[in-house]
Amino acid sequence: MMPNLYQFNFDLRQLRTFLTIAQTLNFRQAAEILHIAQPALSRQIAQLEQALDCQLFNRQKRQISLTDAGQHLFESLPSLFEQLNIITNRTQAIANGQFINIKLGFSSAAMSSFLPSIIKQLHQQLEQCEFEFKEATSDELIQAVLDKQLDAAFILHRPEHPLLNTLAIKADRTGIILPDNHPLLAKTILEAGDLKGQTLIVFPRHTNPSMYDDIINYCQQAGFHPQHIIETAPRSTAIGLVAAGQGIATIAESLKHNCVNGTVYRPLAMPCPMINYSCITRVEVSAPWLAVIQQAINKLAN
Repeated sequence: MMPNLYQFNFDLRQLRTFLTIAQTLNFRQAAEILHIAQPALSRQIAQLEQALDCQLFNRQKRQISLTDAGQHLFESLPSLFEQLNIITNRTQAIANGQFINIKLGFSSAAMSSFLPSIIKQLHQQLEQCEFEFKEATSDELIQAVLDKQLDAAFILHRPEHPLLNTLAIKADRTGIILPDNHPLLAKTILEAGDLKGQTLIVFPRHTNPSMYDDIINYCQQAGFHPQHIIETAPRSTAIGLVAAGQGIATIAESLKHNCVNGTVYRPLAMPCPMINYSCITRVEVSAPWLAVIQQAINKLAN
């Protein structure tokens, strides 16, 4: 049932008639432009005024003028008709397969590294393409894709789910951000054992459990558990805490440019935890834009 908000006692024909009269300020001329009889035109305006419960024209013997209410309606209608025209054309384009609206989800790390180039390629290769974006954690993005709220999402691991198609994206090496006065700056590449005894600043586990566990396992395989762990988000907060001397933080190598004053990046020696980016869609999705994404991913691997 249509909400009362969209139930009006007038129609578009009456609004078009009003707009033509307001432009000409002449009932006879407006009737000729609209190819209708003048009595029918006058009847439409009377019905519109009755529906709006106000007078739109000051009527005199040989001339008419807009009332204040009529002037407001006259100034407002062009944008309304323009929007209706856009909606109509877009509806037809969608029906003909000429327009694509893609709902993309992403983690902030993906947008800060490879994702802009993929979006650019989509825009260049698909003539009529519009995007809706949503930033969220990887687990939230997975659920949004499963719930069909998103067409695709770029996340920080590679889930195995029967309803998801996962396109692997080139993995990113993990490194460490240090305070600019930290003793470990004497080394150009850090080993796992160098992290022993350090306060480790990482993202909350629920945002990416597999990556979080990889980092902890990396430490445990070196024979220790982090002395103290601070879980925080977003990434900028973690970097700020490093600058404040509160610990050291993990970060993707491709994001090392995010270091701020008071912090320095150092890579971890291989093998080390890797950020396994991926693009996920529902398994039934098959569309030209998905092929473009796959091509862009292939380019990243080269």
